[in-house]
Amino acid sequence: MKKIIVILVFAIFLISSCSQRGTDAAKAKKLIDYNKKKFDSLPLSGKIVNGIREINIKGSQYEWEPENIVVSKGDKVRLIVESIDVPHGFEIEGIQIPEWNPDNLIKKGDKATLEFTAKDSGVWDTICSGYCGPGHGTMKRKFIVRE
Repeated sequence: MKKIIVILVFAIFLISSCSQRGTDAAKAKKLIDYNKKKFDSLPLSGKIVNGIREINIKGSQYEWEPENIVVSKGDKVRLIVESIDVPHGFEIEGIQIPEWNPDNLIKKGDKATLEFTAKDSGVWDTICSGYCGPGHGTMKRKFIVRE
């Protein structure tokens, strides 16, 4: 009798764990869908120059301008990243930019030109990848690729 009770309790535990995973997956999908639509009202960033979406980005302690970078999936993108005050690194977390090492620092007054194609739609964080002072950890903005 005790074995049957233990087996039933274990079975109920397994069933409840499986149903919880389905709920977590549904919550994750809802969050992904929300983030895809959250930025729909923002205009595309920069301007088209010879078929490439060119966007000027300025880094200063502890922010990037523009606040959000918005491109379309398939766009050829040219980011011209300038440091205004102290050395800054630049990275879009989760996206590899050809011929760019996020550990490179852009010195005050210098610019780095980064080119790539926006292959996947989604939302990523842009961060400063080189320590630039006590507010460094808050230096984040969004890179948005629309469908």
